[in-house]
Amino acid sequence: MHPLNTTEAGEQINIQCLGCNCQDACRLRELGCIEGVKGKIISNNSNIVLQIGESRLAISEELARTILVSLK
Repeated sequence: MHPLNTTEAGEQINIQCLGCNCQDACRLRELGCIEGVKGKIISNNSNIVLQIGESRLAISEELARTILVSLK
């Protein structure tokens, strides 16, 4: 497992752990970013754009450091 901010554009990932504060974790879960879900990195510049299903989430680099993922 490694932090989301270390991924590259185009990589397929699995969310493993949301290590952020409770408020951020709850909001991410409401948006479909939950443990075990698969996603794809669209962009990894200053913010990470993560596609989960048909939704795209823009995640700050600071928040992305707290989200652990594994590569598919």
